[in-house]
Amino acid sequence: MLKRYYMELRQLRYFLAVAEELSFTRAAALLHVSQPPVSRQIMLLEAEIGTQLFERSKQYVRLTSAGQHFYDQARALVAAANAAVVSTRRVAAGQVGKISVGLGGTAAHVFPDTLALFRRHHPEVELVLNPLNLAYHHAALLEGRIDVGLVVLPMDNDELETRKLIRMRLLAALPAGHGLATRRKLSLRDLASQDFIMVPWTKGRGFGRLTVQACRRAGFVPNVVQEAEPMESVLGMVAAGAGVAVVPESMEHLYGSKVAYRPIKEDYAAADIAIAWRKGDGSPILRAFLACCPGRSAPRRRGAPG
Repeated sequence: MLKRYYMELRQLRYFLAVAEELSFTRAAALLHVSQPPVSRQIMLLEAEIGTQLFERSKQYVRLTSAGQHFYDQARALVAAANAAVVSTRRVAAGQVGKISVGLGGTAAHVFPDTLALFRRHHPEVELVLNPLNLAYHHAALLEGRIDVGLVVLPMDNDELETRKLIRMRLLAALPAGHGLATRRKLSLRDLASQDFIMVPWTKGRGFGRLTVQACRRAGFVPNVVQEAEPMESVLGMVAAGAGVAVVPESMEHLYGSKVAYRPIKEDYAAADIAIAWRKGDGSPILRAFLACCPGRSAPRRRGAPG
């Protein structure tokens, strides 16, 4: 069985100082200590190793052949210890590591500036971008598949913390040439008799549930003739004349002249989008990412959309 050797980093640093200065006096001055502790630590180190590391006389101090070999090893050990301290401090500061972010659908429109800022300030952190639609960020966070995502407020889960980022108005999306497209602004009630295209609202916690909730508040249940995802596919079906949809304003640029977007009059036809993360997650990288995000902490309200 190999013998275990016990030595301190302090002893190695003292040894390196003496080896490089070839003087106990100068080494002690360099280390800002008196000479006796340096001499004692070198003697303890030699006793632990079992061989003499220095030849000593009144005229000189020089390394033995064993001391020269140990010098090369000690330099590597101290360098490795210093590197370990530096890298550990960088991990603690959120400068290296990995973070997984939900990025799909609305998140692709909300996060770009944050991601660019984070990459600029933390270039050695690996950003894992998970292409999930917003409706599924909630479950992905709870399951640990992502570290940061987006949710639609209000939210009824105490396992997640949130910070409101943006309030998005909801728009009515109509096929070009639709009779309601002649109006500059619509009420949700104007859509009561229309066929709806919608992202799945019974699974997930995104704009589908929010749309159903808003329609119910307006006094009707939407007639959903087709579900599709992501939101871009919903708008593709609207462009094809399959029905109407209610979408966030971030989608207004899609399909150009084939889709008519109209503001909705009701104030509650809006979505409060928040960044979300697992409660109690003290990751330094998470803190660094949140520091790159705009917004203030959102008050937690009970009762999710839908």
